Amino acid sequence: MKIISPSQSEHLLPIAQLAADTFTGGKYVDQFCQNYIGNSHYDWNVSRIVMDGDKVIHHWGVWGYLMRLEAIQLKVAGIGAVVTHEDHRKQGWMHKAAQASFNVMKEDGYDLSILRGRHYVKMGYARAWNYVNYRCTPDDIPGLEIKKPYQPLGADRVHEMDELYNKTHAHFTGTAVRPTYRNRHPEDIGVYAWFDDNGKLEGYVRAFPTEDNPKILQCLEAAGDLQQGLAVLTDLFKKGDYEKLTCFTLPHGHPMSQFLRRGACIVEDRYFDISGWRVRIINLYSTLKKMAPLFEGRLSQSQFAGWNGSLHLDGGQWKATLHIENGKVEITNDREEENVIRGGADAARFLIGSDEPDEIIRQTDMECTGIAASLVRVLFPNLHPMMSHWDEY
Repeated sequence: MKIISPSQSEHLLPIAQLAADTFTGGKYVDQFCQNYIGNSHYDWNVSRIVMDGDKVIHHWGVWGYLMRLEAIQLKVAGIGAVVTHEDHRKQGWMHKAAQASFNVMKEDGYDLSILRGRHYVKMGYARAWNYVNYRCTPDDIPGLEIKKPYQPLGADRVHEMDELYNKTHAHFTGTAVRPTYRNRHPEDIGVYAWFDDNGKLEGYVRAFPTEDNPKILQCLEAAGDLQQGLAVLTDLFKKGDYEKLTCFTLPHGHPMSQFLRRGACIVEDRYFDISGWRVRIINLYSTLKKMAPLFEGRLSQSQFAGWNGSLHLDGGQWKATLHIENGKVEITNDREEENVIRGGADAARFLIGSDEPDEIIRQTDMECTGIAASLVRVLFPNLHPMMSHWDEY
């Protein structure tokens, strides 16, 4: 038995087969190879497999990408296709492969890791963000007219969609910098787009019937003119004989989300205890250092604009200190005794702004000394992070 990084030439098909056998009854091996793993942001160096002789018996997959955090970007290791052959389960191979991967992640400059699942609490993953779903009907958003004709977007123009997405989602925390998947199966696109007079992509909506109810049309992404996007959704709704319209994985600050919240809609915020999207610190020092400009901006607009001192973050195996002086923030490994917040793995939630700071402190029973709680409220606001369905791994 040995744990190694996979080789694309040697292990792509065995990994795809192992994942397909477990998750899709042995089907869609080609799609695993050609789209999900073979032509995406899969990181072959950081991913890990366990070999029993020449046989792949475990896979810990890493999809590396840049994640937006307001005006900065963090290097994130997304985890997917974690699977162990049924003959080798409950032998600890996932934890061993994961630890080997974590070690290399830090060497390769990763800041955080984000995944979705229910088996990762013991590995240092804390809640990242919730499932937020908007529900309404076209009657709740009347008076919309289609300004320009729209049509399905072909696979050959996905790169234009990625460019427009990056432009319109530049400051939405949790979103991925594209391209992520460089190849898309035509059935997975579901994008309806409109163009300017020169044929340039001007906007789009991505919408499908929900998996559990074909009578519900679900908008998973939108860019461009808000009124046109809503009008296209309404038209698709009427043509498909749907009963309800929902929006899922739209950022909290997205124009469409804000428009819906001004009117009549139901917003479902679904919480998870040990499953759902989760975040883990890989390198606290590098993350905080990249965030320093954000901290300085937040401090300048707060009651701490002229304050000098330090805040120590104690996340168990991850520790660092923010030294604040004359509006500048320096990240150090010094120990601070006065203003300290101790919270274990849940410190990662502060970094991405997964909730209100006081909510995080109360939920996890964090220990705060001095004015740590007041500083945390300023330095780590709720950023409502959200990843688009398009980029999920």
